[in-house]
Amino acid sequence: MALSSDFINAVDSHDSIMTRIMLKDSMLVDLTLKEFQERLAYAERKMSDLYDEHDGEVFTSDITAWDQELLDQQMVKVVGNFSRERIAFLKKLVRNVHSQAAQEADRDEFVEKSKDSSFGATQVVGAGLAVGGVAVAAAGVLFSSHPVALGLVGAAAAATGFYIIAKDK
Repeated sequence: MALSSDFINAVDSHDSIMTRIMLKDSMLVDLTLKEFQERLAYAERKMSDLYDEHDGEVFTSDITAWDQELLDQQMVKVVGNFSRERIAFLKKLVRNVHSQAAQEADRDEFVEKSKDSSFGATQVVGAGLAVGGVAVAAAGVLFSSHPVALGLVGAAAAATGFYIIAKDK
């Protein structure tokens, strides 16, 4: 992920308010927080005064109280008190409040990495069949009153999975 020229300019000109705003906003844009981490690393290298001393606010650990209103409040406060403690809390808060979207972002990132890697989506399916087949065969032999039938089903699934992996390569 490339840093935007606007972000680089804000950091390089030591515009702490704009840098902080862009950092906090990136938490909401990319729920995997990878963009945030990349931006934060750049800002940390360039700005010795990036962080503030924590203002002493005690953050609630009661996740049932973690809602959009609390997130909005913390997003405003982080601009004025950009402390390591508040950032750590915000990262957890964002992922929790937007947990469904964060899970989808993680899944999308996994799929994209699978496409880019030598172990593609077809091989993922094959591996799943192979592992599942072996598990079914083992469970059938160990725990079933019909060990031969389950063993054969598991072996067939495992063989199919291994075939898919081998064929895809």
